[in-house]
Amino acid sequence: MSNSIKDSAQAFAVNQVLKYVDSNPQEAFPKLLDWADKFDKDNLYLTQRQQIRKVMEQPDSNWMRLINSLWTDIDSEVRKVFFRNFIVNASLLGSRKQVANREKYGCNIPWAILMDPTSACNLHCTGCWAAEYGNKLNLSYEELDDIINQANELGTYMFLYTGGEPMVRKNDLLRLCEAHPDCVFSAFTNGTLIDEKFADEMLRVKNFYPAISIEGFEEATDFRRGKGTYQATMI
Repeated sequence: MSNSIKDSAQAFAVNQVLKYVDSNPQEAFPKLLDWADKFDKDNLYLTQRQQIRKVMEQPDSNWMRLINSLWTDIDSEVRKVFFRNFIVNASLLGSRKQVANREKYGCNIPWAILMDPTSACNLHCTGCWAAEYGNKLNLSYEELDDIINQANELGTYMFLYTGGEPMVRKNDLLRLCEAHPDCVFSAFTNGTLIDEKFADEMLRVKNFYPAISIEGFEEATDFRRGKGTYQATMI
């Protein structure tokens, strides 16, 4: 069987399993792990599977609450795209391409790529280098797009943005989501530039997931990031 046919068959199998999980997450989780044990014959994700089993042994833990929230708090179409891109593309199929290319080129092929679209930031947090570098360092849309295309060829489908503040470039980030619907994109962000319009755009593209950073509660956040920042992030 050719790799392309095998990949398509595995992708179909994963999608069928995810449909089953959607129907009854609590009952399906243990069976999903049993299936993953059989699927991951090379044990590329043995450690991760072992950790997930430990989490599932503690149904009241914060990690299980987080996992359950994928079915109680997340749009169903966003969840489907996340699982397809993260599990199928970035992990299962991507890992096979990464291993092959590591052997072919004799170098490491990363599972995820971390890149800074810009040094610019809308805040001036105490101790952060972004306030010193200003807004003059930027990767163009074309450069970011080229990096992603090259990464896909090598088997990498997971991309994390840092900065500066990545949301300064939020229009370009959305364009990249549209251009690469098979990839997973996340950004470490202070959250203050995410408004209702951008939230609607995230729901539309479905493959962008912000990781919002605060210092803790309001007093600590505003002390380091400026008065009103906590409220601007939480709104």
